[in-house]
Amino acid sequence: MKIVSIYNALASGEDLWLTERSDSSVLRNNDNFYMPTFSKDMQCTVGYMLRVTRLAKCMNEKFAPRCYDAVGVAVAFVAQDVVERNCALGRPCDEAYCFDKSFAVSPESVTPDYVGEGVVDIKIGNSQCSTKLGDIKISLDNALSKASEMLTLKMGDIVFIAATEPLKPQIGDTIQVSLNGAELLNFEVK
Repeated sequence: MKIVSIYNALASGEDLWLTERSDSSVLRNNDNFYMPTFSKDMQCTVGYMLRVTRLAKCMNEKFAPRCYDAVGVAVAFVAQDVVERNCALGRPCDEAYCFDKSFAVSPESVTPDYVGEGVVDIKIGNSQCSTKLGDIKISLDNALSKASEMLTLKMGDIVFIAATEPLKPQIGDTIQVSLNGAELLNFEVK
């Protein structure tokens, strides 16, 4: 299983870019997220998560609904200081986002029909924000199609579409994420 994350999906006009994480980066069942010691600037992005149900390679967008049957939410953690350091040195940035348990996935999901407007409510510590599927410049189907242009997607893979600007969680925060009023994620940062 692999996790393909699509960033710059907010309606900013910039090109989309992809990252890939391994299955060891998955944080399941609302387990606690432990801040790694190698970073002093941990950030996270909240978004939509599609679970791939069949092989997809260079797939046209109109066939995308056949390739996933569930939509959830996820939180992708990134060590921003590691990204900046490695970029300055011309090194790959994989270690900044591929570390163990850096990708929290919702244990529950909803059917694609339930998504509708796709309103995601986020509460991190004392701060709250909300975003809608309409705020991102690509649809879920288009995101799956774009990911399949670059990588062969297999059954069990996850495609993540970032739906917020980076947020800054702190130790002691509780992260709660709801989709259309249904709470799908609720875990602590330690």
